[in-house]
Amino acid sequence: MNIRKVKQGAKITLFNGIYMILIGLFYNFFINLNMKINFNSISKLWGFFLRYSPEISYLFRMFNHFIGILLISLGMIIVYLSYFIIKRKEKMTWAILFLSGIVFWAGFLILSILLKNSLNIILAAFGWISFVIGMVFPIKYYITKNYREY
Repeated sequence: MNIRKVKQGAKITLFNGIYMILIGLFYNFFINLNMKINFNSISKLWGFFLRYSPEISYLFRMFNHFIGILLISLGMIIVYLSYFIIKRKEKMTWAILFLSGIVFWAGFLILSILLKNSLNIILAAFGWISFVIGMVFPIKYYITKNYREY
């Protein structure tokens, strides 16, 4: 029963990692849409920066690319750790996955709230909630399992 819950939780986080990779691809391929949403939420025009200040618009674009690359790389880490949990069910792997996923999804949600980007808030909230659900399933197994101390 508990092993099945561990596998279910790991599968949820595996799909969560794939979801994170897709959000990263969205960030990299739909930069203009994302920048328009960001700048409309703070009552500034993205076209103004594109036309009159290309240096500043370049910095905003690079920031968007860096977030996308970070999302893709962390999504790959979540996929790898989730797959490793499905195969081995080790507590340390689960703890690393738990800490990295919770911290990153919460940070991404806070960043989206600060930018007032409603689309990213919805995407980040869904990712954070699905990750938490994937982590809650196997928590009883990992807390009650006895490990040797070295």
